[in-house]
Amino acid sequence: MRFRLSAPGSFSLPVYFLFAESMLMNLGFFMLIPMLSIHYLSLGMSELFVGNLYAVRILSQQGLQLFGGNLADRFPYKWIIFIGCIIRSAGFALFAIIPGGGALYGAAVLFGIGGALFGPAGNAAMAALTPAPLQSRAFTIRQAFSNIGTTVGPVLGAFLVYGHFTLICLVAGVLFAGIGLVGLFVLPGVRSGEKQPAPLKEGVRVILGNRLFLVFVALFMGYYFIYQQMYIAIPDWLQALHAPKEALGELFSAEAILEIAVTYPIIALSQRYHEAWTGPRLMSAGMYIMAASWVPLLFHVSVWTLLIPVLGLAVGSVVSLPSRQTYTAGLAESRYVATYFGVASMSMAIGASVGASGGGWIMHLSLGDGIAKTLTPWPALLFCLLSVACGYGLSRLPIHSSLADKTST
Repeated sequence: MRFRLSAPGSFSLPVYFLFAESMLMNLGFFMLIPMLSIHYLSLGMSELFVGNLYAVRILSQQGLQLFGGNLADRFPYKWIIFIGCIIRSAGFALFAIIPGGGALYGAAVLFGIGGALFGPAGNAAMAALTPAPLQSRAFTIRQAFSNIGTTVGPVLGAFLVYGHFTLICLVAGVLFAGIGLVGLFVLPGVRSGEKQPAPLKEGVRVILGNRLFLVFVALFMGYYFIYQQMYIAIPDWLQALHAPKEALGELFSAEAILEIAVTYPIIALSQRYHEAWTGPRLMSAGMYIMAASWVPLLFHVSVWTLLIPVLGLAVGSVVSLPSRQTYTAGLAESRYVATYFGVASMSMAIGASVGASGGGWIMHLSLGDGIAKTLTPWPALLFCLLSVACGYGLSRLPIHSSLADKTST
């Protein structure tokens, strides 16, 4: 059953809910996640510990999305979204009550499992509830709403993290529980278009035969590696500079203002010139913007030069990320839509986890162990070169409307 508004070409009520859901989920998520680095570093934990904590969360979420996607292909999407939201709420609660140590890794795992469930289910629900001609626009709008939460969340968290960390965890947990509950009433009981459940083994076999899709997933790992430095390298450099506590919040405020300001113009331009600015071209352009933003740090590291990669990563994300969802939907076969989205998340599972743990290790080597940190430019050079390499690879991907039948074996 489809719910529709009366205006021609408008979206259904559940689709509008998925837009709002994306914004609120990212708002709650990014109130906390970027602040983990600042909070636990201030408690005396090492950059490597914090980087590994991020890596565990990412691996448990993105690495399990294959299984979350297969569950979403078997059961109504709204129930998988609800269960995932409740599990993530429990993860938030554990971050609030666990003071430190290895038990935090358990909270990170639980936190990630929730995302592994509602992530593929939400994307598949969007594809199921939107007519094919409107899917590209729907995913782009959803990404725009997501960007608002992504940019506003860290700003709120940065100003609350000192002395209000427990409050952040509890508010975000309640927010996720509420989203899951409302979704049970707003979303219809849609599921995979196939009557028979999709076996996980068969779905994996089909996806592994789609060579273009696998190349795409591998290339997009570079995006997540680089974007993760917003929450690893940038805070580490600020700590080394002994910047005021307000500096991180001010940097994220500038990022929020810019990202929200450029989101609509970029959406409008990409829709108007969609024939020239294809998905692969947009994804590669975003990576080149990210690459250029690291160049000033090759000459001098300061609070002001750190602002440039923060803004460059924000703009690059707005340009690149919406095309990832539509490109995945175009490659997916109807029986395995959620499973495809789950496998696509392996780009984040590997890229962002290596970016978190590896980024923490890189910054640890770069800054040294002493109280007086050594500010060297080679991490920025590494981030710049990797961005260029991935941008070039993405630009070589073929343009398509739907390549699932042509690329599978």
